[in-house]
Amino acid sequence: MQDLWIILLIVLFGVFSLELGISTAILEIIAGVVGGNILDVTSSPWIDFMANYGILGLMFLAGLEVDKEELKKYAKRSITFASCAYFIPLISLFVLSMLIFNLDLRKSAIVAIALSTTSLALLYPVLKERGLLDLQVGHVILSSAMLIDVWSMLSLTVIFAMPDWITLLFLGILVAFMWYVPKLGKWLFSRYRENLSEIELKFLLFILLALLFFSEHVMVSEAVLAFVMGFLFSELLGEHEVVVDKLKGMVFAFFSPIFFFKAGSFMKISNFSSASILLTLILFPAAFLSKYISSKAAFNRLCKASRTLSEFVGASFNFRLTFGIVSALFGLKYGIISTETYTAIISVIILSAIFSTIILKAKEQKLKEFCQNDSNP
Repeated sequence: MQDLWIILLIVLFGVFSLELGISTAILEIIAGVVGGNILDVTSSPWIDFMANYGILGLMFLAGLEVDKEELKKYAKRSITFASCAYFIPLISLFVLSMLIFNLDLRKSAIVAIALSTTSLALLYPVLKERGLLDLQVGHVILSSAMLIDVWSMLSLTVIFAMPDWITLLFLGILVAFMWYVPKLGKWLFSRYRENLSEIELKFLLFILLALLFFSEHVMVSEAVLAFVMGFLFSELLGEHEVVVDKLKGMVFAFFSPIFFFKAGSFMKISNFSSASILLTLILFPAAFLSKYISSKAAFNRLCKASRTLSEFVGASFNFRLTFGIVSALFGLKYGIISTETYTAIISVIILSAIFSTIILKAKEQKLKEFCQNDSNP
C-alpha cells in the first residue's frame, strides 16, 4: 500500500505543477514532505535504488548539456559572470553560517555550497521557452550556468575528499574506467545501433550503477562522477539522440521523481524546532538576495543588459534544486549536518524556486518584448 501512495502522490503533484506553472521537481519534493509526514511513508530498498538512479541520471544528463564549443566561445564573459554568481553567495553564506549560527567549518561549507548553486536542469527550459537561446545573450547565460555546475561539484569534492592509499587505488581504477568506457561505448553503439534489445540504454544504466560502486570507495559524491561521465559521453551521445531521448524518458518519468520524493520525505515537520525555523528565516533572504544581487550586477556589468533582462537573470539563477539537494543529502549521509539543518536547506531551496517563479511570471511580458526586438548585449 505504501508503494501505491508514493506513485499516487508523485502523479497527483505532477498534475498540480502543470496547473500552477511551478517546476515539477519542486512539487515532487513537496509530495515527499506530505508522504513522509502526513502518510508516514518510509524509505524501502526499491525507493533507495530508484532514487540513486534518479540522481545519477539527472547528473549524467546535466553533464551531457555542457557544450564544449559554447564554453570556449563565451569563455571570458562566462567565467567572470559564473564566478561572481557562485563565489559571492558562497562566501557570504559561509561567513553568515559561522558568525550567526556558530556552525563549524564543514557544516558552514555544506550550507554555503547547497545554497550557492544554480540548477541547469531548471534554467535550460526557462531560457528555451522564452526564446533566449535564439539570442547570443542566452548562450552566455547558459554557459555561465554550466560553469556554476562545475564550481559546485568541484567545491564539494575538494572540500570533503579524504583520500588514503586504498582510496587513491580505487581513484586510479576509476580514472581508467571513466577514460576507456566512452571508447567502448563508441564501438558498442556503432555495432548495435537501434537494436530491439536496447543494448545502448542497458550499457548506460550499467555505467551509472558502476559509478555508485566507485563513489562509495573514493569518497566522492556519485553526483560528481555522473556529471563528469555525462560530460565525457556528450560528444558520442550527440550522434545518438534517440538513445538520449529514451534515457531522458526513463529519468524524468520515473527515476528522478523518486529521488525528489525521497529528498522531500527526509524533511520532518517535527524537526522544525525554533532553531531550524530561525535558520530558514535568515538563510532564505540571505541566499536569495546574495544570488540575485551578485548575478544581476555581474551580468549587467559584463553584458550591458537591460534592467528587465538583468532582473530575469538574478531571479532565474536562484533556481538551485538538483545540486543544492545533492549537497544537502551528502552532508546528511555523512553526518556533517543534522536533520534540522537539512530541513532548513531544502526549505530555502523550495522557497527560492517558488519566489523566483513569481518574479519571472511578473517579468514575462517585458521579456517577450525584449526577445521580439532581438536585442543582444
